Amino acid sequence: MAESIRKGKYSGDFELYAISSLRSDISTSIKSFQHADIPDYHTSNHETPENSENELNRILTERFDVGDAIRLEANEYDFHNLSNKTTNRICHTNTDNLKNMEDIEKKSISSQGEEKTILERVFTNKSTGEVVLPPDKGYAWVMVFAVILVMLSSWGCNAAFGVFLSFYLTNGTFPNATKYDYAIIAGIPVALGQGLAPLGLILMRIIGLRTTMLVGTMFLLAGFLWASFATQLWELYVSQGVFIGISISLVANPPTTCIPGWFLKKRAAAMGLCYLGTGLGGLMYGLASNKMIQDYNGTSMCYRMLAVTCTVSCLISICIVKERIPSKITGLRSKKAIVMEFKKFFDIDVIKKPTVLLIAMWFNLAIFAYTLMVFTLSAYAVARGMSQHQGSTLTSLLNAGQTVGRPIMGLMGDKFGRVNVTSFLTCILCIYIFAFWIPAHTFVQLIFFSIMMGLSVGVANVMNSVLIADVVKPEEFLPAWGFVTYSGSPLFLVSELIAQALTVPEKKNNPYIHTQIFTGFCFFGALLLSFVLREKVVTIKLQQEVKKIEDKINEYEKSDRLGSCMNIIQETGENAGYDSNFLSKLEDTKDKYNHLLGSGWKNIIKRVTYPTKI
Repeated sequence: MAESIRKGKYSGDFELYAISSLRSDISTSIKSFQHADIPDYHTSNHETPENSENELNRILTERFDVGDAIRLEANEYDFHNLSNKTTNRICHTNTDNLKNMEDIEKKSISSQGEEKTILERVFTNKSTGEVVLPPDKGYAWVMVFAVILVMLSSWGCNAAFGVFLSFYLTNGTFPNATKYDYAIIAGIPVALGQGLAPLGLILMRIIGLRTTMLVGTMFLLAGFLWASFATQLWELYVSQGVFIGISISLVANPPTTCIPGWFLKKRAAAMGLCYLGTGLGGLMYGLASNKMIQDYNGTSMCYRMLAVTCTVSCLISICIVKERIPSKITGLRSKKAIVMEFKKFFDIDVIKKPTVLLIAMWFNLAIFAYTLMVFTLSAYAVARGMSQHQGSTLTSLLNAGQTVGRPIMGLMGDKFGRVNVTSFLTCILCIYIFAFWIPAHTFVQLIFFSIMMGLSVGVANVMNSVLIADVVKPEEFLPAWGFVTYSGSPLFLVSELIAQALTVPEKKNNPYIHTQIFTGFCFFGALLLSFVLREKVVTIKLQQEVKKIEDKINEYEKSDRLGSCMNIIQETGENAGYDSNFLSKLEDTKDKYNHLLGSGWKNIIKRVTYPTKI
């Protein structure tokens, strides 16, 4: 452009505009690198209006979720054809209505830039071709209420099973049943709820959102009713285990994918409120279940109460839940379309990525330890000489802590960085297990432990999706999320089985000491994995920064362009803030980052502890 200006290709107002734009670009680039000591990957060096496209794209990229990935897959279209249409539309624009060449250039750049933004790829209405952004208000909050209801009646209700487990372990409800039988029954819903989560989303795309939820509700009702009349152990395996596990995967997951379609700027707050349902359900159903079990000296009436209340809650949610932009279902007739829906969740190239594997291992270990503790806490209290009521109270307080803690975690992640908050909370959990749970022996001490643990223990459920969004491309999100979700299913199945196998009945003062230590080391392993993940992510970000610096250096080291820019600045009589030493400063910054990227334990530790929001 500078050469064209010297040759007189442009004249008048547009020449001044071109000079001013070029000078501004140089000045901004120089200043951004002069002040770039530690990169911040969640903020921009340039202030941008909140409602601008760049800002909205940044928000969407940072808070990308499963619902966004599903809409992106559904909205994929040929950008090349769209580009041709856009170009033709621009060419036929009546230039008489434009003030000058600057307006034409801006319109062209704007139209072309919108074609490939993640914002348009996700929120384009295929029927109209328009980009329709989430409202962040109105019926969107009704959707949050709908998701709270299903989370309360699925994962929340299942979190109260520790009360049932404690009762089964202390009473001979089923003949010839051992503690290992009840432990496996406790693990089946968690294993199926996580392992079949992708299936719930696939069915939603095949038969529709409400139909999928209705099928799940039928399994929920059948499971609880059958469990209330069960007289043999295998019936409890199928009803409380298999049926409830299937219902969780079909009821809880599909409606959560609708929330990203209703929220963008307020998405963190909305998702936090949705997570509230799990803790609230555990609190409510934990206290109610214990009361009914004690009053009726058995679980039959309690199961029937759960059947009625959970079914009604789910039906209310089904009536009010809806997608903001309804997606076209594939139906059951097209085998090819069904196979394609399954393939979206399975991509070996994405699964083999080190960062995806690290997130999967961290998530599985953290959920495994979470399951060990949540289902064991009530039985542990009874084994230490406390009453059944006190044991259920501890479980309820733990879930009450989750009600408060889960929404706060999402907000903390946005403010301080998701990887940072993940490592911090996982470290806190290790401390709570080893320094608080093991020494605690009175009811009051365990009350404080339950509350403190509840505030932090849901970190894996809250952070897994956002961590995936940070390390993979949007089009790779579904297979990565699916793998992280279903990969730990076998481990969750045997989690409580391992907890019961580690108990030592002979140690009357604390028969669960080995289970406590094992749980603590599981959280410690998750902490180490979070450190490795942080090192990998910091490495990727530093490599990206080095590439940006190298591009800038190559750009400004071209003598023709640099000389032309300086001539333009001198001719206009203005100072663009050019520092003659800024190239050397860029080189120094690049050397600093390259040093951090070096091999050796010292550099690895530096990257793990690198002070940045990430």
